[in-house]
Amino acid sequence: MPESSIRSDRALSVAWAISSEQQPDAYESYRATIADFYEVSGVADQGRRGFRSQTKAWRFGATAFARGRSVAQTLTRGHGEIRRSGIDQISIIVNLTDTIGDCDGRETIAGAGSVQFRDLARPSASRVESVDTINLVTPRTSVPSWLLGRKVHGLVLPPSSPGGRLVASHLKTLSEVAGDLTEEEGVAAVEATFVIAERFLGRTGPVAPLHLESIHRTIRQRAMQVFDARAADPSLNVNEVALAIGVSRSALYRAFGDMGGVQTYVLNRRLDRAYADLRVSGGGRLASIEDIASRYGFGTRIRFDRAFRERFGFPPSEVAPVGFVGRGAPLAANEEGYLDGAAHDVVVDWLRRGEAA
Repeated sequence: MPESSIRSDRALSVAWAISSEQQPDAYESYRATIADFYEVSGVADQGRRGFRSQTKAWRFGATAFARGRSVAQTLTRGHGEIRRSGIDQISIIVNLTDTIGDCDGRETIAGAGSVQFRDLARPSASRVESVDTINLVTPRTSVPSWLLGRKVHGLVLPPSSPGGRLVASHLKTLSEVAGDLTEEEGVAAVEATFVIAERFLGRTGPVAPLHLESIHRTIRQRAMQVFDARAADPSLNVNEVALAIGVSRSALYRAFGDMGGVQTYVLNRRLDRAYADLRVSGGGRLASIEDIASRYGFGTRIRFDRAFRERFGFPPSEVAPVGFVGRGAPLAANEEGYLDGAAHDVVVDWLRRGEAA
């Protein structure tokens, strides 16, 4: 059953997960509720076995934003659906699987990771081997006129293009943080989508502070993924990171401006993770220190010790292992697994690793 939530400080949201294993009429329910958007066909065994659909959606002002998954199918939006729905919206879709289709006579081939624009007042059809999409649907009146003038219906930004990569990254980030945003922040993130597209489709204009912060949040999150994947590589440089996420060096620097700069952020992130690893691996034992210094790209023990002391105020040899409070005895757990004392330092370690983000 759909589950909705309304909170004064959060945008309205709704979520559901259905399958033919638990609900024999799951496919029929799916077809009925999506009928104003699309006619569904090409589902194996008419959805009697193996059918599933999972979606979470948020409302940001007049815009609907959704993350959805389902089985292989064909989705057709014809004149009947257009008339019946009465909606006049533009859809921006991140296809996380390959999609082929037609947009009112315009053939569309959208590979995994591409960004696709659809005019919901015009016919379209798509075939996907599995539905795995992020979809932003916004009123035509909210879409910049310059974009509408580019024959937006069927426009595809491939994942090989900087614009495609950054718009897709922005919407992926939005899908990850949507549940934590206020409606105002969500609206700004939606508007920022068009600001990003504008930059890569040949238009420029002023960027509002909320839009800029949303863009910077996307750049930071994607850059962090690159940093973390190459945490032990001291040769990683700003040019490589910027190229990997599809932005300029100056855009990357601006995104980290309030965090002390890119280099400071990378160093602190490596040190925070090294601290957490030291605690998990048994505290500041010599072998652990040497291994972890190498793991996070510090090269020598001397360089690691110096940077660690500057960051935390004490050397890595004084890091206590998980389960110790200060220099006391390890905490014991009762039969139900609860520790017999506070362990705020464990939570701090999660934060250092970024696992709570």
